[in-house]
Amino acid sequence: MELDQLKAAWADQAQRIDQLEARALQAWQQPRQHAVRQRLRWFSGLQLAWLLVWIVMTALAAGFWVEHRQVPQLLLSGLALHVYGIAAIWVSITRALFAVHVDRAEAPVLIQQQRLARLRRFTALTELGLGLPWFWLWLLALQCLCVQWLGLDLYAMAPAWFLGTLGFGVAVMLGSVVAARWVMQRLPANHRLQRLLDSLSGQSLARAQQQLQELQELQQGVG
Repeated sequence: MELDQLKAAWADQAQRIDQLEARALQAWQQPRQHAVRQRLRWFSGLQLAWLLVWIVMTALAAGFWVEHRQVPQLLLSGLALHVYGIAAIWVSITRALFAVHVDRAEAPVLIQQQRLARLRRFTALTELGLGLPWFWLWLLALQCLCVQWLGLDLYAMAPAWFLGTLGFGVAVMLGSVVAARWVMQRLPANHRLQRLLDSLSGQSLARAQQQLQELQELQQGVG
């Protein structure tokens, strides 16, 4: 009887320890999961704010090329900015949807990690995709602003300079694309330039990825 009582007491003690460990694990996990959700929601809110900005900019660009559709250089400048604005709107909506998909609380941590990794890759690539065209797009934006505010057509005033500057910007953009591909394929993962490319996805997403990794490692250790 004493042995049976000892076994029962030992089993009861082990059950209490398991319950305490489960509570401690839950207490450790909850604030980190909450932090991940907060970062993802902040990221989604930022994308929606940019969405509103790009809707306004796209509408202004559309109005510009419609108003100046009889002048080829102004028509093309306005159309280029219009197309860019549509692309930026699509990017903002897609990023926000990806973030909402990651934020589903019922998904396992491993699935959330995979979804967040996809969001980070998409964000980094689209940051490059939206940023690089500004090597030449700035000139078209300046052209539209000068026509709208000052009544000056930069192309009509200096066509050689305008086309030369535009061509140089396109060449720099293409060179940057080639250089970025070279860096991503050849530099080690811990190189500063490689980390700079990774940072294009944003610090909030990087921190969320790190916290999910911590949760996954803990779950594997407990398992």
